[in-house]
Amino acid sequence: MGNSMSMATRQGLRACMFIGSAREKRLGDRVSKFMISQMKKTGWTVDVVDAAEADLPVLKKPIFFYDKSEEVPEVLGSILDKIKIADAFVIVTCEYNHCLPPGLLNLIDHFAPSAYSKRPSGIVCYSPGMFGGIRAAMQARCLLSEINTVSIPNIFAIPKVNNCLDSDGNPTDDHMISGAQKHLVELEWYARALKVARDADNDKQ
Repeated sequence: MGNSMSMATRQGLRACMFIGSAREKRLGDRVSKFMISQMKKTGWTVDVVDAAEADLPVLKKPIFFYDKSEEVPEVLGSILDKIKIADAFVIVTCEYNHCLPPGLLNLIDHFAPSAYSKRPSGIVCYSPGMFGGIRAAMQARCLLSEINTVSIPNIFAIPKVNNCLDSDGNPTDDHMISGAQKHLVELEWYARALKVARDADNDKQ
């Protein structure tokens, strides 16, 4: 995979970032700001789906339950558009009681597995403690495989996140940048490989 690619080869990839925490005073804003900044520096276009901003009700009617005579809620249609055009997904997740945050699950479950299919996903987990949300990441990996995304091997875990990033998402040490770039290089490799495979499938249709 290598540790570097030319700027030219990085053009044209689009990611959909899910921010899973909807809690007040969340640290996820720091993480998402940092990751968006790192991704844009390497040529990614990033669309954000935020559990707090979407403010979806507890799942009763996923988008695929609406028939042609019904109007799909605008917020669901907008999120689906972001999912469909993505070449990759980035899951920014905290850890609530050693589990995934309910806002993240609620967001993802509003859409069918086919919406996410055949794209890679990267997990960026965090916590104010020493484990960096890794237990939630293990659960996220199971979930992502069930919705037909390829969870890349590298997990970018950020322990003691409040000491690693300031409120604007600026890193306090170089390890954050190197960790993010290692994750993104791997995500890009999978995104480009799967894009070639999807294009080949489309050519056969």
